[in-house]
Amino acid sequence: MRDPAGLPFEFAAFSGRMTWPSAKRIPHVLGALLVALTCIYALSPYLALWSISSALRSHDTMSLAQHIDWSALSTNLKAEAIDALIGPPPAADDLPDFGSSFATGAVSHAIDTHLTPELMMTMASQMVGTAAPTRSYSIKSLYERLSAHFTSPTRFDAGMVMTPGQKPTIVHMKFEQWRWKITSLDLPKAI
Repeated sequence: MRDPAGLPFEFAAFSGRMTWPSAKRIPHVLGALLVALTCIYALSPYLALWSISSALRSHDTMSLAQHIDWSALSTNLKAEAIDALIGPPPAADDLPDFGSSFATGAVSHAIDTHLTPELMMTMASQMVGTAAPTRSYSIKSLYERLSAHFTSPTRFDAGMVMTPGQKPTIVHMKFEQWRWKITSLDLPKAI
């Protein structure tokens, strides 16, 4: 038997077989959809870290730039550089307010003008070192050196000890514009 369009009956009558789920199945379908979306969201920062890692290994600055919130990262790097340069708030005799202000302005200007994806690539290469790509880590040693967790529903922190005897390098990420972006770095300091 054929329908007016000339298709066999088996293909023409699919509308009877493809119906919306019954009212009893809708909660199950919605529950499965919710679980799937939650799993995708929970895995997404790890996939972003993997993408950042592959961009660093292949020196792909365009891909790396997509994963960085430049305004937040430059603000963070300015604060870290100023703290390293000036240290804690100066005493009355150490550095006058003008000197502190001048140093802060110079650091801010340097970071504003020189922070680029290429500089980030160079900095990451220096942090990892030249021997890092040839080393292979066991799952146990990687587990001991790596820490990654959600700090809030839209924030994720990942830290890794690069050199024994130092604090880990911590990458702070935020979910914005439908992707995970690096917003700040806590660079290692000697313990």
